[in-house]
Formats: sequence, C-alpha cells, structure tokens
Amino acid sequence: MTGKLLAMLRWAAGHPLNQGSGMKAMYAFARAQMGARLVSSDVCVPLPNETRLLIPPRMKGAVHFIWPGLYDFEEMSFVLHYLRPDDLFVDAGANIGIFTILASGVVGAHTLAFEPAPFAFDFLLRNIRLNNLTSLVDARNAALGSHPGKIRITTGLGTENYVVLDKKPSESVEVELSTLDSLEMNYNTVVAKIDVEGFEREVLDGARNFLARTSLQAMIIERVGNADRFGQNEGALHEYIRGLSLTPCTYEPRTRLLHRLADHAGSGNIIYVRNFEKTSERLRQAPAYRFAGQEI
Repeated sequence: MTGKLLAMLRWAAGHPLNQGSGMKAMYAFARAQMGARLVSSDVCVPLPNETRLLIPPRMKGAVHFIWPGLYDFEEMSFVLHYLRPDDLFVDAGANIGIFTILASGVVGAHTLAFEPAPFAFDFLLRNIRLNNLTSLVDARNAALGSHPGKIRITTGLGTENYVVLDKKPSESVEVELSTLDSLEMNYNTVVAKIDVEGFEREVLDGARNFLARTSLQAMIIERVGNADRFGQNEGALHEYIRGLSLTPCTYEPRTRLLHRLADHAGSGNIIYVRNFEKTSERLRQAPAYRFAGQEI
C-alpha cells in the first residue's frame, strides 16, 4: 500500500500541468484524495474553456477527474488540438464523459459515446446536459465488441469496469453489445478513443470496415496489460494496428510536436495516426485551449 501511495505521489509531482511545482502538486493530489472520501455529494470541476464535469467523488478512480483534471494530458490535448467542429469523435468506454466533453464542449465536434455501465452512463448523460451538448453528442448505453448481442459487465469498479465472459461477479449486469461496423458515420474526419479495459481487440474485430475508412485519421488505444484477462496479447494488437497503416506516436502538447514510437512501443495510451505529416501540421495550426490559468 505504501509503495502504491508513493508511486501515485510521484505521478502527481511529475504531471505535465504542474510545471515543476512538485511538492504543491503532491499536496493538491493528497487533498483531492481525502476530499473524495469525505464529500458525500457530487462534485463539479472545471474543464478547459469553461466546460465542466460532474463527478461522483466516491466512484473508484474519481479522484483523477478532480485533480489534476486532465489526467491523460497528452492524449486529451491531442483530441483538443486535432479535432475541428465538423469532425466526429468516437468515445468507446466514455465512462462519465470527460473525453466527450473535451471533444464536443471545448472543440465543438460531434461525438458518438459508448458507455455500458449504467451508473457511469447516467453521469455521462448528466454531463452532456450540464454542458448543453445534446445536439452534438449521441450517447449509447452499450458495449462494443466483435458482434452484436448481449454481454455482461461489472458495475462496482468505477473507471475500471470490464466485460465479463466466463463468470458472473455479484456486481455485474447484462448490457447491449454493438459493433463499430454497424454504425453509419458520414464524416470526413474521424478520431476514436478506445479504452475498454482489455477488450480492445474484440472492439477492433467488430470494426474492420470502420478501420479501413480513410476518414479514420487517428485512434487512441489504452495498453496497460488488461488484455491478459481475455487471453489477448497487447503486443500483437499493436502490430495489427500498425498493419493498418497507422503510425504509433506520442504527443507533446506545449510544443505541438508529434513523435513516432519505436516498433516495440511500450505500455500506456498510444496515439495512432493515419498520416504523420498532415497530422503534425494540423496540430500546429490548432487554437490554444485554456485550463488552470494556462494557454496550451
């Protein structure tokens, strides 16, 4: 437990939004952790450009929404800098909606958001209404996979709920299962974020036509070892995506620089882009967003 706490504090001190204020950042993170345990009512926190996020503070993982807000700073900034108002953002594993709010609330893009867990989906809808985004966001209470039907998902793990295939935990529920290939998306530019706690390969197996679209310009895929629970190999998934002519990258928001990853890309969120040069230019041309007193 002590090792995990120290690792979290080091993460807080090194977060890019802190700009060298390590001790102050650790204090802020610790205060957020304590506050999330003491506050019984929902918390509303600011997001870029005067958007907001309503958070159930005792939900597992909620503290990262409270502080530092943009917890996946590089990937969230990529979405904010790459998307334009007429684009489509596909948010697979939307949870309570932070990426959806960034894409539609800050940029003004259209979003198709999938969240199967009923509790998180309720907060997703509340955050869409809070930011007046009902005309831009199509939210669906469903999981994504390789084929349509029904599937079970855990319900008591907050940001870490996952699909259940071979057992039925006491806290699980049956939900709708859809595929990306079943969708009609008539947009010139599409960006997808797929964060489904290890079920990513199943989602992509149901997205072969979606992945072949030239309109799909970028994807953000979580790679943290969760695929093991489904007997999947995340390294093989990485090679599969590379085989679709998508280049794995990292992004530096303050310099607007996109960097190619080595073939043996490691863990963490990975940004895959269709055209490295055009993507780099588009990122450079994006307007800055405002957050925590900074222009980024």
